[in-house]
Amino acid sequence: MADETKALYDQIEQGWRDLIAAAQKINDAVALLKKTDQSIDGYNIERAMIKHKPHLFNEHLENLLAHRKENKL
Repeated sequence: MADETKALYDQIEQGWRDLIAAAQKINDAVALLKKTDQSIDGYNIERAMIKHKPHLFNEHLENLLAHRKENKL
């Protein structure tokens, strides 16, 4: 059971890391798109991303890592 629990936490942690990387990839592309003649699309995508609060993704990952450390998971 302990190995199964660890594997689940590993999967969750990797999911957060993937989500953070994906959000950064989108933001990087948006920054470039905003410099083109399709800049309005860049601003629209940026607004959509803000609604999903990607700035909290790192905080969620940090909280998960702290929880794992405290509970030796």
